Amino acid sequence: MTIAHRVGGDIDASCTRCKMILGHTILAMVGSKPARVRCNTCQGEHNFHAPASPAAAKVKTKAATTRASKAEITSLEALLAGKDISRARRYSVKELFGDGEVLSHPTFGIGIVREVRSDKLTVVFNAGTKTLVHGKH
Repeated sequence: MTIAHRVGGDIDASCTRCKMILGHTILAMVGSKPARVRCNTCQGEHNFHAPASPAAAKVKTKAATTRASKAEITSLEALLAGKDISRARRYSVKELFGDGEVLSHPTFGIGIVREVRSDKLTVVFNAGTKTLVHGKH
């Protein structure tokens, strides 16, 4: 099945700044192919670079994203219960975060770390679950 990409849609791509395969927003298309993208983690804009493995590139449908987001919003509220949101640390690529830690992201708002993998975090926000980079110097 071929996925029809569109400007404003999401796509996994190799980020030239983060040096990792991360979620990006499509900014420009040439025909039916993404040409320019913005990294959802570092906000860097660059030409589209496909991930090394074609199976690694997935685009969520709007319906699937909406269903997942609704479930995650409820989960976020439950996860944040008993946490002191006022003590949330501001997100920075350079900072290290731990599992269960509350953070404040400039774009996504308050979130809670669900998983830590070496230099990546899985964080639940109201906008959905995002993969962020941490501990980069």
